[in-house]
Amino acid sequence: MSAALLAIVLAAGPPRQLVDEVVAVVDTHSITLSELAAETRIRLALASGPQAALAPLDRKLLGASLRKTVEERVVLSEIERLKLFDLDRAEIDAQMARLRSRFATQQDYEAFTRSIELTEDEIAGVLARELRVARYLDNRLKLAAQLRDSEFDDATRGRKMSASERELLKARLGQEKYQRLLQELLASLRERSTVRILDPLDEGQVAEH
Repeated sequence: MSAALLAIVLAAGPPRQLVDEVVAVVDTHSITLSELAAETRIRLALASGPQAALAPLDRKLLGASLRKTVEERVVLSEIERLKLFDLDRAEIDAQMARLRSRFATQQDYEAFTRSIELTEDEIAGVLARELRVARYLDNRLKLAAQLRDSEFDDATRGRKMSASERELLKARLGQEKYQRLLQELLASLRERSTVRILDPLDEGQVAEH
């Protein structure tokens, strides 16, 4: 994809033109703007379908996607260091099938792959990375993040709540605990990695050098 076309596809709020560039480095792996955009579109296709995946990407969305990608790379470094969670080809194929199923026809899917300029193997690599990271986080956090009865009792002491309100509160507290443990884990893993954010993409943020 030409720099001019990439600038149109990734049109953003600030007046400066976006061209392909290295936006972050995690250990020895560079993350380029075009790579980030392609991975963002894959995530959007899986979560919301092709219409969302083909819409213009603004800097706010790219900035959020960059943070997720950096986190994934940091976790992946730990996974590879420990040699954990190798995937069977069937698992990757299932993820590829899930992505294809988001498109109405095979032709639509092929047009999408051409638009992001990734091969089938490259797309499979993105999906495999996300699956390995998700499996690692689930293994590390799912049990630890379960809300203990004592924690729930402390949160509801003295409060009159219906059964449905208690269930909603329990779910929210469990999610908050998971996110807290996740951030603690990511901070710990990041200390073991070399991370440089050259362009955070979000307005108002300062690049780290």
